Amino acid sequence: MLHRKLYFSLSILSLFIFSLFAFSTGCAPAQQENLKIRIGYLQSDLHHLPAFVAVEKKYFQDAGLNVEVAGVFRAGPELMSAFAANELDIGYVGLAPAITAVANGTAAVRYIAQVNREGSAIVVAKDAPYNKVADLQGKVVTIPGHATMQDFLLRKAFKNEDIPFNKIKLLVLKPPEMIPALDKGDIDAFIAWEPYPAKAVMGNTGRILINSHDIWPDHPCCVAVSSDAFIKTHQEVINKFQDVHKRACDFIGSNQEEAIDIGMKYTGMDKQTVRKALAAILYNGDLKREKLSEFIDFLKELRYIKPDNSDTNLIYNFAP
Repeated sequence: MLHRKLYFSLSILSLFIFSLFAFSTGCAPAQQENLKIRIGYLQSDLHHLPAFVAVEKKYFQDAGLNVEVAGVFRAGPELMSAFAANELDIGYVGLAPAITAVANGTAAVRYIAQVNREGSAIVVAKDAPYNKVADLQGKVVTIPGHATMQDFLLRKAFKNEDIPFNKIKLLVLKPPEMIPALDKGDIDAFIAWEPYPAKAVMGNTGRILINSHDIWPDHPCCVAVSSDAFIKTHQEVINKFQDVHKRACDFIGSNQEEAIDIGMKYTGMDKQTVRKALAAILYNGDLKREKLSEFIDFLKELRYIKPDNSDTNLIYNFAP
């Protein structure tokens, strides 16, 4: 009888341990699937094609991630404000507004993936008598926002030619407004992310004065960032997001026609425009420390970030 009682007790204990193990191993994935991950990206920005692909191809669902598009923004600083208001968990954004927000303490985010390199251009009217950056002196030039990557690239283009930046009349316009303004003669040039330069060319309104590749070769552009708090509590989700991002970038490289179709859907632009725009964008690739350091130095010079922030601390606080 004693043996029977002992056997029964051990059986109950084993069943309890097994149940506890099953609960502990099965709970995390269930919680992960129920966790709503709020992502954001920029409106009609072809740089963010990996996000569009991941949504369209259901890569997030495949990875067990419950992703909600919580915001589509017109410029990077707007997206960073959403992080500051705790409205986003992950965002696709330009390196310039991300670093500026981190350096100035307006948003606590960290880099989790490189999205693209290059992919912007300075555009002038089709028949304008401008053939080099120096020809824009005294002209009206627009950027999508201050502390954007395009703002940085325009300033760098002038610095490369040793031309004072105050020689132009700088205005801020959102990219959808730039092409009509150029067509009407209200502005002389604009710098924007793709596909807006390609759209200006394909629509016979403008021509490329200089590509960002020729301003800063192989330059970083957009990155995926996540809030510090989200990273600390959901590292497994971040790891899965990074896998999804890589899968989406690989898809773009090996399925160009379908990637173009997805780009058309999310930008509202025609196939030839999207095809031309994609030729100027390089997807994926690691964020290079030397490029980041050069970028931080320039942002300090522009007084966009506090000069007392050391490069080392900023890189540590932002890069992996």
